Amino acid sequence: MKKQLINLLCAAMVLYSVGLASCCKDKDDDTPRVGQSTAVFNPDKTYGTMTDTEGNVYRTITIGTQTWMAENLRTTRYRNGDPIPNGATTDWPLSDNTPGGYCSYNNTSDPDTIVTYGLLYNGYAVLDGRNLAPEGWHIPTAAEWDTLIAFVAAGEGTTDMYGSNSIAGGRLREAGTLHWGRANRATNSSGFTALPGGHRGPGKPSFNQVGYTCNFWSATLYDSFILYYYNSCPDFLSFGKMAFTMPAGFSVRCVKN
Repeated sequence: MKKQLINLLCAAMVLYSVGLASCCKDKDDDTPRVGQSTAVFNPDKTYGTMTDTEGNVYRTITIGTQTWMAENLRTTRYRNGDPIPNGATTDWPLSDNTPGGYCSYNNTSDPDTIVTYGLLYNGYAVLDGRNLAPEGWHIPTAAEWDTLIAFVAAGEGTTDMYGSNSIAGGRLREAGTLHWGRANRATNSSGFTALPGGHRGPGKPSFNQVGYTCNFWSATLYDSFILYYYNSCPDFLSFGKMAFTMPAGFSVRCVKN
């Protein structure tokens, strides 16, 4: 009996030591915390998974000939492991030497919010040669976004000269009003599950339209200072091609190579 008691005490001390070490590691570890997404995915679709450079896991969805992330990117490192500067409280671009940056909307540290909406990246991070997208994936070009829109629209609605379609947004956006915050008529029939991550304005930190717009960078330049991006809001069913200055912060979805 005495021997069993000693063994139990030793085991308890080991467990306590392991737990204490784990707590200390969590406290000092700068890896993004694992949160729980509240996104409403299409229950009739089959999703895959992918993992980014930091080990964050995302759902993926195959739409036509393309496989897309079904969640917004939230890595804080480039593919080669270099940290992306956190530009939470500084002007964008950060500097001439390291212009790329990321932040969360309103600089929140809530893990569930970050997992749900992802992070916001400026255009310099999108075009950085160290690669924002993980191995086997890339930031979609405007042509690849146009391919997605054309497949989802399936010849319906109207498509303008810039590639914006009048109904594709309803098929790409998350259904319901949990995150969109108003009368959202979207069906998410594609499974893409676009979420309204809002945006950060260029220059000094300023955040707008979370719960109202989704804004996704492309990797295609309009000119030397402006990138194309794609946008949708719940007032319309459209999904549109637009352009904005690279110091702004938008969401990112990656497409498989």
